[in-house]
Amino acid sequence: MEKILIVGNGGREDALGWHLSKSNEVSKVIRISQKENFNSVEELIIREKIGLTIIGSEGQLSSGIVDFLNSKGIHNVFGPTQKMALVESDKFYSYDLMRELSIPQARSIKCSTKFEVFDAVKKFEQPVLKYRGLAGGKGVKVYSSQKEAWSDLENFVKNFGTEILVAERLHGKEFSVFGIADGRNVLPFEAAFQDYKRLGDGDAGPNTGGMGSYGPVQFISKELIYEITDGIIAPVVRKTNYKGFIYAGMIMSNDGVKVIEFNSRLGDPETQPTVMLIKNNLYDSIKSSLEGNVQKSLVKFKKGSSCCVVLASRGYPENYEVGLPISGISEAEKIKGIKIFHAGTKFENNSWMTDGGRVLGVTSYSCDGISIARKLAYEAVLKINVPGGFHYRKDISLIV
Repeated sequence: MEKILIVGNGGREDALGWHLSKSNEVSKVIRISQKENFNSVEELIIREKIGLTIIGSEGQLSSGIVDFLNSKGIHNVFGPTQKMALVESDKFYSYDLMRELSIPQARSIKCSTKFEVFDAVKKFEQPVLKYRGLAGGKGVKVYSSQKEAWSDLENFVKNFGTEILVAERLHGKEFSVFGIADGRNVLPFEAAFQDYKRLGDGDAGPNTGGMGSYGPVQFISKELIYEITDGIIAPVVRKTNYKGFIYAGMIMSNDGVKVIEFNSRLGDPETQPTVMLIKNNLYDSIKSSLEGNVQKSLVKFKKGSSCCVVLASRGYPENYEVGLPISGISEAEKIKGIKIFHAGTKFENNSWMTDGGRVLGVTSYSCDGISIARKLAYEAVLKINVPGGFHYRKDISLIV
């Protein structure tokens, strides 16, 4: 048995830690903040005799934590190097890579000056602005018209600068496909998930880190997942020698399946319903990946559905208050099939307090399908509260 360290303290990392702790090969799971400096992480690995380190945070990956630990002789680290992580951390790099590999994506224009941004917006009836770097899921703006884009351009450039990818808006059903890569081969998760990035019901409001997720999505077959893995994800993995979790944000558009984005880690909040459905433990698949033999294992999913509803602080994704006492978590978890995953919380004076924008992921499982899973999740949501109430979407799994 060995100890596992997970770097990252969001809902994704809480869910992954909960899942891995159920493996007979794991003695203990330790989670630390993604804000810890590299030297502190190294010291903890040595002091605690950590057998496996998993980097959950895209920020740490893009900063080169895997490279640093490897340089210190610590090689049981699961996650891509800084260069590999460019598939997520640099939109220009990702766009060029997909063009080189003939991977279907939206028509896009790379911009480096305000003039280029303004000129590129003229090329698309419904423009999408994507900040080149990482922005916690908030660096993308989707517009329904050029007029709407014009009215927001100055503000977007003020917030993110001029290194922007301007793209055409794609219409269709979005979904997420996950895999584990060993540098050459990719083990796909045999179910696709859908997340809800917009703040409000009906996909209204600004983009967020994610307000909910459910799976498996019924409009994506297992056969299509394998096609996407072999034809889209695997070429990227082989070209970059990519190792770690990899996640393709996809859309079923009028012109076929296209890539919206690549990510160098698991999704948040998609990880929460994912771990509720996985039949075997990811520990074995992760270890196989580190040994370069990921194809020898298989991620199996059990029958049923899972739904995750994110409870967010009021004011998120902009200004919000922290330090509010949370009530009802234990009552919610008494409901059969419910698991509460923590993201922006802290435990103080024997009670849970809010400590971030996305606070909790109320996650359900039902063997009877998504309608029952959704009902259970919202039943649990009503048990949990803070002064002033949480913000949450009421249509998770209803809009596809």
